[in-house]
Amino acid sequence: MKKAIAFLPNLLTLCNLLSGCAAVSVLFLQADFRAAFGWVIAAAGFDFFDGFAARMLRVSSPTGKELDSLADMVSFGLTPAVVVFMLLNGRIGGWAGAAFLLTACAALRLAKFNTDDRQHDEFRGLPTPACALFFVSLPMLHCGWTEQPAAVLTLTGLFAALLVCDLPMFSLKFKTFGFKNNALRYLFIAFSVLLLGWLGLAAPAAIVFAYIAVSTGRALCRKRDTND
Repeated sequence: MKKAIAFLPNLLTLCNLLSGCAAVSVLFLQADFRAAFGWVIAAAGFDFFDGFAARMLRVSSPTGKELDSLADMVSFGLTPAVVVFMLLNGRIGGWAGAAFLLTACAALRLAKFNTDDRQHDEFRGLPTPACALFFVSLPMLHCGWTEQPAAVLTLTGLFAALLVCDLPMFSLKFKTFGFKNNALRYLFIAFSVLLLGWLGLAAPAAIVFAYIAVSTGRALCRKRDTND
């Protein structure tokens, strides 16, 4: 029984991986952006709860950590690149392959995460789930600029850079549930819920932009306080 309970976080991680595989499959086989969006949302949920379960059960392990990165590579490294590729394919010739710059930078970001001791309480660079959620929500926006190859390529380059940059970004992982130590997390979650109610399926793109803006502002304030 104890072994079964200890395997629960890894089982959730495998559900993350399978959700990512499903997202890629419906994109390539059916060009179904809405279904892919749902599968990536599911993958992000499993990704959140596998770490949460590991902390609650105190069963974290090197194997679980590596498995998590492998699952994230598919769900959050490959899937957004496939979305961009399909948005660009046939419209700008061979440049559509630039979409997989996201996959390459996601791989580098995940490798750095596993070896960077600074990322226990916050992230360095944009987390891969945030990047994936942004790109899978692009087809849901129904805005003219999201159909412009130049705009999509620009966003691809920007987010690839954000994945591998050293910008400190706050984490939504809870170690305790008191408001004092988690004020930013609670406020950001509340703001995200409001955006979901207002924008629906298009909300993830706005939420990710807000996350980047808040993290950047937070980093600038901390740097200013350090210099004073």
